[in-house]
Amino acid sequence: MGTLPAQGPEQGPPGGFQGGRARQGRPTTPAPTGEATPSGSPNIELSPSITKHTINLPSGPLNYTATAAQIPLRNDNGEVECRMFYVAYTKDGEDVRKRPVTFAFNGGPGSATLWLHMGALGPKRAPMNDDGSLPKPPYESVDNMESWLDFTDVVVIDAPGTGYSRLARPELASKYFGIRQDISAFTSFIREFLGEHQRWRSPLFVAGESYGGIRGSGLSYSLFRSGIALNGFISISGTSNYMTLDGMRGNDSTYIGFLPSMAACAWYHHKLGSRFKTVDALVRETQDWIDKEYASALERGDSLSAKEKDHVASKLSEYLGLSKKYCLGSNLRITERAFFRELLRDEGMTIGRYDGRLTGKEETMVGERSSGDPSDEATTPPFTSTVNDYLQRDLKIDTTMRYLNSGNVRPWEEPEGSYGETASDLRNCIAKNPTFKVLYCCGYYDLACPLNATIYTVNHMGLNDEQRSRISYEYYPAGHMMYIEKSSRKKFHDDCAQFVKDCLASK
Repeated sequence: MGTLPAQGPEQGPPGGFQGGRARQGRPTTPAPTGEATPSGSPNIELSPSITKHTINLPSGPLNYTATAAQIPLRNDNGEVECRMFYVAYTKDGEDVRKRPVTFAFNGGPGSATLWLHMGALGPKRAPMNDDGSLPKPPYESVDNMESWLDFTDVVVIDAPGTGYSRLARPELASKYFGIRQDISAFTSFIREFLGEHQRWRSPLFVAGESYGGIRGSGLSYSLFRSGIALNGFISISGTSNYMTLDGMRGNDSTYIGFLPSMAACAWYHHKLGSRFKTVDALVRETQDWIDKEYASALERGDSLSAKEKDHVASKLSEYLGLSKKYCLGSNLRITERAFFRELLRDEGMTIGRYDGRLTGKEETMVGERSSGDPSDEATTPPFTSTVNDYLQRDLKIDTTMRYLNSGNVRPWEEPEGSYGETASDLRNCIAKNPTFKVLYCCGYYDLACPLNATIYTVNHMGLNDEQRSRISYEYYPAGHMMYIEKSSRKKFHDDCAQFVKDCLASK
C-alpha cells in the first residue's frame, strides 16, 4: 500500500495513473472478443442505455443525459469488426451547435478510460483521500464537483480491446492494435459519433492522458485530414514521442527529460537540504542547468575529462540527492527505474512511477528494481470498484461482459526501426489549422511521462513563433494523475475550462 509522507520545505498539496509505455511482446491470451454465448460465438454487443440525471455543481444544478452505448466499426463489406464502447454526457437544453464536446481517452496502450472518466471528467468520481492516497474500502462513487460538464459535453471512449470495447474476431488484432491502426479506429469512431448524434457543428476537442498523448496528437491530424477540424487538444501527462522516455544506449534525450522530475521527487523526500524552497524553483533551476551544462556534457560522451565529469557528477548529486560516487558509476546517466530504488534505498523504500511522492516498503535493500509501483497500487482498487458499480447501477448497463481496466493488446505495432512518435502529426495539425490550440497538463512528480520530456518534444517540432504561441503548459504539484487529489483537481478543471474558453474566443 502506498503512503504519502510529509512534504519538503513549504508544504504544497499532495497526487498518480494508468498508462505509460507498454513494451511490445507476444500476447499471452487471445485479443479480447467478449464472452462466449451458448452458441459459442462471442457476444460483443451491448444494448444502449440512456439515463437522465442532475448534479448540483458549484455553478448550480445541471441536468444531463448519459448515453452508454457502442459504435460499430465496419469493413468495406459492411461487416462489424469492432464495437467501441463510450459514455456520452450531454447537458440538457443546450444548442449543440454552440455547446463544445470533448472526446477523452486514457492510454496504455491497452488502458480503458476509467481513470479520466471516474477521476476528473464525469459527474461521478472514485473516492480518493484528499491527498490522493488510498482510502479505506469499500468504495462508493461520489459527486464530482470538478466535472467538466459545466463547460463541455464529454464523451469517454474505451479503446478496442479495453473496457467494454471488443473485436469481433481475434484475428482482427493486427488491424486495430498499433499506433496507426489505433488512430484510424478513433478517427472512424468520432466521425460515426458526430453523424449519429448530430454534432457536426459543435466545437470539438480531444483530451488524452499518457499514451493518450501519442493517440491524441496523431488523431488531431487524422481528423483534420478526414475533414474534421478540432478547436483544441488537451494532453494530460502525455507524450507524443517515445524517444524521450526510452533510455536505450545512445539516446541521451531520456536523461534530459527525466532529470527535473527526479529532482522534484528528491526534494519532496527531503534529500536536497534546505536551499530549494519551492518545487517549481528547483525544476526551473535544473532546466537551466540542463541547457547550460548537462545536455552538452552528455553529448560529449567519453571525451569529457575526468575533472569535467567529476563536476557534472557533483551537480547531479546536488539535484538528485544521490551520492556523487553513484552518479559517476552511472556514467552521469540515471535511469528512472534505478532512481525508484536508489533514492530511498537506505530506508528500504521504493518510490512510485506514476507519483514519485508515494512510497512502498521493499522486502530487501539490495534489489535493483522495484517489486511494484505504490502509486499504481493506490488507485487501482477504488477505481475498479467504482467504475463497475457505477456503469451497472447508475447507468443501467446490463451485460455479462467483463469491464477490462487493462486489455491485452500485444503485440502493439510500432514503426519499424524507429521510435513511435506522432509529434510530426501534431506539428502538421498546428501548421495547417490556424486556430487549433494545444494545452499540456503536467505533474511535477510524474516519473512515467515527465514534464521535461514533453517540453523537449515540443521544442523539436519545428514550429514558428506564431505556432508556438498556440501551445500552453500548466503544472501541478502532483503526479501522473493530478486529478486524484483535491486541490490539483480543482486547478486542473479550471485550467481546462479556461483553455476551452480561450479556444472558442479565437477568431
